[in-house]
Order: sequence, then structure tokens, then C-alpha cells
Amino acid sequence: MTTALCGCGSNVFQGFVGETEKNLLESIEDASTTEDYSRLITAADEIINSSTATDAEKVEAHLIKAEAILGKSNITALDIMAELALSADEETNPINVLSTEAPIEDLIAASTSLAAASDLGDSGNKEQNLMKGIVNTMIVMNTITEEFIIDENGKIVNDVSDYSDSLDNIMFPGDQTDHNIVYYSTQAFDGFDNSGALTEEQKDEADTIKQKIAEINTLKGKDETDSNIEDQLKTIFQGF
Repeated sequence: MTTALCGCGSNVFQGFVGETEKNLLESIEDASTTEDYSRLITAADEIINSSTATDAEKVEAHLIKAEAILGKSNITALDIMAELALSADEETNPINVLSTEAPIEDLIAASTSLAAASDLGDSGNKEQNLMKGIVNTMIVMNTITEEFIIDENGKIVNDVSDYSDSLDNIMFPGDQTDHNIVYYSTQAFDGFDNSGALTEEQKDEADTIKQKIAEINTLKGKDETDSNIEDQLKTIFQGF
């Protein structure tokens, strides 16, 4: 199944190697610039929001949109797998290794598209599940590093004025309140697990991240002093 886009009086793919009409799959393969990926996101959104597109067409559009969002930020599965391997092999803390400069809002949009494709009945192939693992892991790590500066040993090195407030701030990534950090951590592990792409060491690393996020969530549910929150967060981050 392929989805062709050419309508509304203009070609949304104008600029892709001179062709007048292309389908999403062909266009994502040809995309190489920020402008290319931005056009793909716009094209995918047109299908997603269309009242005449089939569920199958919307599934493809959601998956292509997620891939285009990663492409726009120059994020590749190969790079992330290498970083996971480095973190697992050298026992370095993965928080900084797996964070990215990609805007958190873009990552959340990619995660939302992947979840929407699943809701429409597509569980994704191995590559798409790997993308799901990558996107959601980055959401988790970016959320943490937006609040804390953490060195390679998991030590918090920035001056935190109120650990209770900081704990609150990392519970819901970005500006949304629909899903907490545990949701994205679970989505990440499920994606990696279903991709079949991880070595046992990498899978253990992904599972550890999931467990530590669960510990953060448990801490949030306790009525702890700021000092105790500080101590427990430091222990959690060093255990990643």
C-alpha cells in the first residue's frame, strides 16, 4: 500500500528531485534536508486529518510522520543503537548519552503518531518498533536533562533550588499532561523489546531505565522532605 499526495491545487512534494507526484514511502527515502522532512510532516498531517483517507493510509502517514520528525533532527536508529551499546559495554550512565537536542514537543508528536498507528490496528514492523523505542527513550532522557545536569557517573552537578519542584517538573514531559514519564518509559521498552534489535546487554540497559523511571514515579507518590527527595533522586540517577 502506498499513499500518493497531490491535491489542493499544489504539490506538497515540490522540490523532491523534480517529480510532480510521489508517495510518502518514496519521498521519505529521498528526503535529506530539514525542508524535505518538514514537507513530509505537512503531507502526512493532510492524510491524518483527511475525512476520506482510509485507516491504512492514515497508519502509513502516522509512521512516516514519526520517521520524518526524527529525520528533521538528524536522528538515526544506527546512531542510537551505537549509543545504547556504548552505554551497556562501558557501563556509562545513559541519561546524557541518550538525550538529544531535538525539541521535546517534536519527540512527543512522533510518539503520538506511533501510538495512533497502533490504535488503528498496526503494531508496526521491527524497524518501526525500534523507532518507537528510540523516540520514547529520548522523551524520557530529554525530560530529565531539561531539569538536571547529570555527569557520566549519574551525579547531579547543577544547583537545584527545590528538589520537590524538580521532581514535579519531570513527571509530565513537555507541556502535555495526558501521559506521564512512566508511560513513555514503558512505550520505549515495549518498542525495543518488540523490535528484536537489541543485544541482551542493550535490552538489560533498556529494562534498567524502565525500572529507574518506575522508582521516580514511586518517589513522587510519597510525602518526602526535599532533602530526602534529593538523596533518593541522586541514588536513582546513579543507578541508571
